Amino acid sequence: MSVSTRKAVLFAFAFLLGAPLLFAANPSARTQSRMAFDARSSHLVLFGGLAAFDSGTKQAYDLDDTWEWTGDRWIQMFPATIPPARSIHVMVYDPLRARTLMFGGKSGKTDLNDMWSYASGQWTNLEPATVPPARTFTGAAYDKDRDRIVLFGGTQSNADGTAATNLYDTWEFDGTTWNQVNNDGPQNIKPLLAYDEARHEMLMIVEETTTLTPHMFRFDASNGTWSEITGVTLPECVNDGVLRYQPTTQTVIFTGGVCTSKTSGTYEWDGSNWTKLTPTTAAPLTAGAASAYDAAREQIVTFGGTFSSGEILPVTYAFKDGNWTALTDLSAPGPRSLQVFRADPTNKIIWMFGGIDESSTLADLWKYVNGSWLRVTYDNTNSTAPASCLSPASAFDTDRQKLVVVCSDSVVYEWDGEAWKKFESLKPTPPLRRFSGMVYDRQVKKTVLFGGYDEANYLDETWLWDGAAWTRVKNKPPTARSNTSMWFDPKLNKTVVYGGIGRITQDDRTTRYADMWSFDGNGWTNMNISSTPGARYGAQVVVDPRNDHVVLFGGLAVKTDGTVQTQVYKNDTWEWDGASWKQLTPNGTPFARENGAFEFDPGRNELVLFGGYAGHYQSDLWVFDGNSWTPRGQAPPQRRRAGR
Repeated sequence: MSVSTRKAVLFAFAFLLGAPLLFAANPSARTQSRMAFDARSSHLVLFGGLAAFDSGTKQAYDLDDTWEWTGDRWIQMFPATIPPARSIHVMVYDPLRARTLMFGGKSGKTDLNDMWSYASGQWTNLEPATVPPARTFTGAAYDKDRDRIVLFGGTQSNADGTAATNLYDTWEFDGTTWNQVNNDGPQNIKPLLAYDEARHEMLMIVEETTTLTPHMFRFDASNGTWSEITGVTLPECVNDGVLRYQPTTQTVIFTGGVCTSKTSGTYEWDGSNWTKLTPTTAAPLTAGAASAYDAAREQIVTFGGTFSSGEILPVTYAFKDGNWTALTDLSAPGPRSLQVFRADPTNKIIWMFGGIDESSTLADLWKYVNGSWLRVTYDNTNSTAPASCLSPASAFDTDRQKLVVVCSDSVVYEWDGEAWKKFESLKPTPPLRRFSGMVYDRQVKKTVLFGGYDEANYLDETWLWDGAAWTRVKNKPPTARSNTSMWFDPKLNKTVVYGGIGRITQDDRTTRYADMWSFDGNGWTNMNISSTPGARYGAQVVVDPRNDHVVLFGGLAVKTDGTVQTQVYKNDTWEWDGASWKQLTPNGTPFARENGAFEFDPGRNELVLFGGYAGHYQSDLWVFDGNSWTPRGQAPPQRRRAGR
């Protein structure tokens, strides 16, 4: 997340879903993702989607991550081959061949017509001889009786994405190739398809181009034509809704849909009429949610989408027995950035606290032990724990065995493994700030706090915390900045600051820094390192105690193309040996990111990277052994992206 942007807390969302969802493990917030139920694994498979607009890089990102919902938790998968990022595609399960099929969508401004198969955790590019033209907003469903995927319509954009042409063609996929059935179907857009197994017919709901008035059709496979179903009252708004067959009731369920002046809800089709249902608990209305019928648990599951409020949030819901239920996984932390992530070497623990996600400032505490997450609960009856700690700075005091956390309001909290202690109303105290750097200096035996941003200006102040009081050090500070990479360097026996974003003077333009400074307890010295990883901020950095080298990953850097400069998220890996930097070329690599968490796991003796932000919040966990990056879990060590 860029330093100048912070998403507001969505109070309505918190009220609707309840606090536990704010730290539940799940894919990051997205809309126009797609999902299918894999009968062989009894998992739901989700791929891609479109993240919210990122002000740091001035774009919204199509995603290329793969997730499986097991019925009680989300698991991020890391297949050897990754399809191009996309959104507004289609995903349909092929039961006879036990595979999930994916077609089309868009990747950035480019419409796609590639076709992929997913089975046993791996994607395969099918490359059939005949494929429909590239498109988005198409509809597709599997005809169980004829073993065909039926696809209708969609929208085709021009090369730069500035104009679009609506398509009204119908295609069928027989498991090997595509065949065009007709080219003159209903002149409507955004089709939603579902196969009504009880009545053996393919149904479609579409909407008029301008008025968004809904229409309903059934498909006559014998002559390849669509006929409109009239004389029934349809849901008032079907824009980007969900249409799924529900075997338990032998009905078709419609839900969601967001229109400007029309209302929607959850409806049931019995073969003759639509009935609006009145669930005791209702899911919030969304457009572009991913959805599938989970046959193993006999429920319709939806994820994400654009809410009627306009926000994109990472919410999983299930519809069963006429009611909606929010599904949560509290076994692992959810996507986030700017979190506390500090090792306790004596107890072989990494402590993680807080951070931010799409909707809130988090206040959950976790410990990472032996490769597993455990959420920590504690007594907070006296309000000694941080409840809303925006952009926390942190360090682990190895001499006093305390986790030190400083919130943006400069209130200090210490965690001893059992309870929090709060320090407030101290004089002197650092001014309000965000995005400060902080480390424990083993030579000075104090925690060092540097820099930050006070909502108007970047700061160059240095403060020392001894466990009871603050002391300011004013001697020769680095240029004012925030979002630095900061560590205590065992080779130099000094605290070191690298990079960041700031201003040379308050009247200057914002600058990204590539310089390095060292701190000896009395003041700062410019190290004058001629070659560094380059100007960037928010890079993840860790000290490897096995060789006392520093490893740096990613961050937000500047890319120059002629006279145009743009910010880009990086996924490069560098090593500092106390004297010089060297770029590494490891096998595999995590997704690019900034403001994630990077720490040495003293229990397993390995470097661990978790979370961060790169146009969307992340919750993946990677291990680096000096030669290879490996995602934690069932993932293979090598990753390659198709066509890249």
